[in-house]
Amino acid sequence: MNYLRPFQLVLTMLGLIMAVLLWVPSISAAPENNADYFVVRLYYESMAEVQQIADGGYDIWANERSARYLVVAVNGPQYQQLTAAGWPMTIDAERTAALEMIPDTSGRQSTFFGGYRTVDDLYSDLATLNAAHPTLTELVDYGDSYCKLQAGCTTLGGEQQAGYDLYAIRVTNEAISGTSTIADGVITQGSKPVFFLMANIHSREITTPELAMNMLDWLLDGYGQNADATWLVDWHELWIIPTANPDGHWLVELGTKPPYNSIPFYHRKNANRVGCDQWPPQSSYHYGVDLNRNHSFGWGGSGTSADPCSAIYRGAAAASEPEVVALQNLITAVIPDQRGPDLSDAAPDDTSGLFITLHSYGDLVLWPWGNTTTAAPNKAGLQAIGDHLASFNGYTSCQPSYCLYSASGTSDDWAYGVLGVPAFTFEVGNQFMPPFSQVAGVQWPQNGPALQYAARIARAPYTEVFGPDVVSLAVTSTSPMVTVTAVVDDIQSGNLPISATVFAVDTPYWAGGTEMTATAVDGVFDEPQETVAITLPTAVYGPGRQTVFIRAQDTTGYWGPTHAIFVDLTEDTTQHAYIPVVHNP
Repeated sequence: MNYLRPFQLVLTMLGLIMAVLLWVPSISAAPENNADYFVVRLYYESMAEVQQIADGGYDIWANERSARYLVVAVNGPQYQQLTAAGWPMTIDAERTAALEMIPDTSGRQSTFFGGYRTVDDLYSDLATLNAAHPTLTELVDYGDSYCKLQAGCTTLGGEQQAGYDLYAIRVTNEAISGTSTIADGVITQGSKPVFFLMANIHSREITTPELAMNMLDWLLDGYGQNADATWLVDWHELWIIPTANPDGHWLVELGTKPPYNSIPFYHRKNANRVGCDQWPPQSSYHYGVDLNRNHSFGWGGSGTSADPCSAIYRGAAAASEPEVVALQNLITAVIPDQRGPDLSDAAPDDTSGLFITLHSYGDLVLWPWGNTTTAAPNKAGLQAIGDHLASFNGYTSCQPSYCLYSASGTSDDWAYGVLGVPAFTFEVGNQFMPPFSQVAGVQWPQNGPALQYAARIARAPYTEVFGPDVVSLAVTSTSPMVTVTAVVDDIQSGNLPISATVFAVDTPYWAGGTEMTATAVDGVFDEPQETVAITLPTAVYGPGRQTVFIRAQDTTGYWGPTHAIFVDLTEDTTQHAYIPVVHNP
């Protein structure tokens, strides 16, 4: 920027006055936890100005697009730099105060900041779940963290950090063919569609491991109880990483322990100390490499920094960090490469697999490309999936350069760019560290259905997203025959008339199950939303629990994702005459 607009001068003077009033500690004084930095609202007129801030290495928390300001964490020198450059700013008093807010721990025995799990808690819970479900789960050590490879790290405060194994958990019914094999640390790819969910690559985003664990619990607790959870575990592979940055998470936890005894450190990066001596961590200025700027695809471009203390430090080279190398190796081992080598190559329509990385915050569903304004070759499919996911959680679906800022070397750009799978970033909620109760009370109810939908379309995401979804299923009659009623809906997928709805009993179509035609309750398929009915005579299917798999097609020919329901048929001794079921040609 080379000039100051008149309204900028006014806002800048107000910002300086507020800064003098609110920013009491000396910038050269030894900080006491987070006391020497604060949060500002930085006003902008265009996305080009947003990118100037991102490329400057500043710690952007959110982009409030409707009000046209960025939420940025700064220390004193950074505030002075921005002021000298003419950026209009005001102090965000509420967010600044939250930097020192101690949570209420009365609702749950506190393990960490009011109930959040530590890395040790997460790993203990993973081990417990793995032991409880020996035929459904496999706990996979896929590498070592930076500190473990260094035989331990020492913080600038003198604390010893041993480092961690990196853990993922695979969820699938191992008895069903197509499962990947794991032997002597080597993963051999299977043929089941893969849903890959990772969290906490930015360590201060402490709600995200909890959401990943919620998804894991939904799958395992629902197995045998919830028909969708059951068929997903049977027929898909679901890989979940609750924390991709355990060293960083440990540093976040450290802020709550002696001698600091305050709130968690706002540490975003891993524990690589090379080139930065800032201690304790400030949100906008601390050591480590930003693992979500270190991936090998598109590394070193916009939205990154060469300053080792910057919140968005990209590292010395692409994939320089062991956490990133191990993550890329794992994903490549379980998801096939389905896209050509050129940037303009589109992944084929029948691509299988889907990747989601959980971040906070901003209420966004982001899709590639993140490092440029150029449209991805599969933009239509990526946007359609993003929009559909956002219909569940109420977020904004967008390409980052148009709604947040451009960033390079990210995990979702890498997953799509290298493998061709649709890849998304969820920016969850409106805080990094909200009260723990928000996870179960707000964030999981919003995002659980979106994650479950994403898992359901993983077989053919680029096509199934354009087909109708089954939005409700219920058993509406049990005598003399069981009747299942379903609502199929194309409103979110194209708003076209439903052309057909089919169902299979016990065996889904992809495993050779026979699909039969369901009937429109109003007698004809001609609307974007239809209610359909299915009858299941006990004499044909026999008594016992049956799984009914349902999917629908619209007039473009796209089939939507499968939905399922359990139906318990009881023995019927009454004589009935049944009309034969007409099979689809």
